[in-house]
This record gives sequence, C-alpha cells and structure tokens, in this order.
Amino acid sequence: MIVMFVLTPLLIRHFGKEGYGIWLLLFGITNFFNLSSFGFGQTFTLELIKKQNKPKDVNRLVNTLLFSLFFFACCSFPIFLTIQFNLALFKISAEYLHIASKGLWLIYLVFFISFLAQLPTNILFARNKLALRNGIDMGKAVLNFVLTYWIISKGGGIVQLAAITVLVTLLHSSALLIASKQYLDFELHFKHYSKKLFYKFLKPSLHFFLIGLAMQIIVYSDSVLVSSLQSPALVAAYTIALRIPDVSMRLIFKIADVKIPKIPVLYDSAEWLKLWLLHNRLLWITVGAAGAIAVFLTFFGSNIIHLWLGKEFVLNQTLLVIFCLNMFTQCVFHVPAIFIQSLGMHQRSSVIAIIGAPISVITAWYFSKIYGLEGIAAAMCGTQFLVGLLVVPQFYQFIFSHLRKGGKSWSLFSLQ
Repeated sequence: MIVMFVLTPLLIRHFGKEGYGIWLLLFGITNFFNLSSFGFGQTFTLELIKKQNKPKDVNRLVNTLLFSLFFFACCSFPIFLTIQFNLALFKISAEYLHIASKGLWLIYLVFFISFLAQLPTNILFARNKLALRNGIDMGKAVLNFVLTYWIISKGGGIVQLAAITVLVTLLHSSALLIASKQYLDFELHFKHYSKKLFYKFLKPSLHFFLIGLAMQIIVYSDSVLVSSLQSPALVAAYTIALRIPDVSMRLIFKIADVKIPKIPVLYDSAEWLKLWLLHNRLLWITVGAAGAIAVFLTFFGSNIIHLWLGKEFVLNQTLLVIFCLNMFTQCVFHVPAIFIQSLGMHQRSSVIAIIGAPISVITAWYFSKIYGLEGIAAAMCGTQFLVGLLVVPQFYQFIFSHLRKGGKSWSLFSLQ
C-alpha cells in the first residue's frame, strides 16, 4: 500500500492521465483471466491440508493443480487475442494504441506467470508459512518500487514498465516455488497428473468460481467499463476517488478476518452463544471504525488527495462520497459474510452474486449515459449493496434458530 501511494503521483505525472488510465486498464483486462482457475486453488488448499503427510497424494494434488492451471491459462489465449485485436473499443487514442497493444502482451505474460504461481502460494498457505509468504510478497513490492522508480527516472514508458513487471513477477514466482519446495516434498511431472482428481475438483470449485466471477464483474470491472463507456483518461480520475476508501475498507476487513480460524471451532463445538457474541464484538468494532473513517474521508478526503497528488488534480467529490458510503456498507456486510464462508454456507451466496453480476454491468451502462462516471459508480456500488442485503440474512436465520433453542438471553447488543 505504501508503494502504491508513493508511485501513483509519480506515474500520473510521468504518463499523464490517459497514459496512467491505460496502464490501469491493461491490468483491469487481464484480471478477468484469473477467473479461469475455476476455484481450483481453494479446493486444492483444503485437500492438501488433509493429505500433506501422504507423499503419493501430495504429488497427485500438486501436479493436477499445476497442469490444470496451465490448461486453463492456455484456454484464455483466444480471448486475449480477440481483445488484442479490438483494443480500439476501449476508446484509446491513436497515439497510444500501439503502445497499449505492446503493453497488453507483456501484462498478459504477467498474468500467465502469476496464474501458475497459485501453486506455490497455496502450498505455503496450507503449510502455515504465512510469514514467509508475506516476506516474499514484501520483497516483490520493494523490488517493484525500485525498478519502477528507475524506469521513470530514465524516461521509460508503458512498455518498459510492463517489461519490468514481467521480470519482477518471474522472480517473485520463482522465490515462492523455491520456498514451497523447502516445506513440502513434491515432484513436478505429468505422470502424477490425475484426471480423476481433476473431475473431483470441479464440483466443489464451482461455487468458489461463481463467487469469484461475480465479484470480478461487480467489484473489479469498473476500469474496463469507464474506458469503454467514457474514456481511458477518466480511469485515473475514477480510480483515485476510489483508492483511499478502498484501501481503508481492506484494512478494516482485517478486524474481522483475524478471527476467521475461531469461527469453525465454535461451530464444531456448537457454542452458539459464543459465536453470536463474537459476531457482535466484530460487528460493533467494525461499525465504529468504518463509520468514523467514512465521515472523515467524506469531509477531508479531498484535502488528503490534493496533498497526495497536488492541488492541480481535479477530484470528483460526488464519486468520493459514493465510495465512502460503499466502504461503510461493505465493511458492515463483511462481518456476517465471513461467518457464512467459514461455516460452509456460501452456495446460496454464489448464486445471488452471479445474478447480480450482469445487473451491475447493465445498470452501469444505462446510468453512464445519463450521469457519466457517477452513474457507473452508483450502479457498481448499488449492486454490491443489493447482493450483500440478500446474502447476510442467511447467517442470521441460521444463528437465531440455534440461539432460540438454547434458552439464554441474547440480542445484537449482547457483548462479552
């Protein structure tokens, strides 16, 4: 996050608003290809935790995931070529079109390498080596900062920066693979690939895939929509208004996320009152933190952004207000949402989310014609709110039914 805050004003000044908007757009496009993993990474991790002490099963799991990911990544190539030959649809000006085309090839390579790196990433997670994995990620962030700053100081453009990103991604993925080999003994060879295991992965991975697909469309398609419906130059204005509320939201999420391992334990022991008290504690801390930050950013966010990017940067205050409101509601919904996922109740969520995905795109297209950027933001955030509103009652219905049987007094204000 620190690297992002330092580099953003440098990149905007160096590339200009359209150049920086195109840089964001390239990643916005390739992010959609990550959906082609079909949730296999999550299913693999759950299976590996159970069978990490069985060498034969480990080799089958590792190689089935690796070659499945390679197959899925290759399947994305025809879609990539279609986008590559139709970049003009994103309203990129003629002077940038050739640069964007070259840059997209390199960023697609970044996607391909990172996609395969899900294997060592998930191995380190399953082996509970989070500190090591985080350390490698921090090394990547620092190296990316140094090389990006060097490219900017030398007057390099989008293509040069994309090439550096490929190098950093390759080094990062190699480091993850080497680290994973230290903590799990496995052999990479196609002879260990299991078609039977591949089909076994498909069913449990489906709901993870649907949730990922829906969130990718609802939450992360805004840069693509802004570019195609408005202009790449406006992607920067949209993204900057989103950035600080979005970063704040992800930090507030951590308040509840650190308690995720405790939720299945309370569920398995049928400690319904303790589960409810944990929910209340996380909810009210989250409401307090999110509410205070949302109000602060609504009134003083423009000052922070102008201090960050300079007074010459034109900020859309309406966008900032929309994103602050969205930050607050999503933080509140996040608390019951982690209980739903931790208790294995996410099937209904995946269906509701996937229905919301096309609604977000259609409403964004419609409102962009009337309200411009504000219309896209309102449509995307409104859909997130609607999905959350339909999903979270599932947890409350579940927990209330068990609390009533217990006979003890409880309410939303019960605290421990």
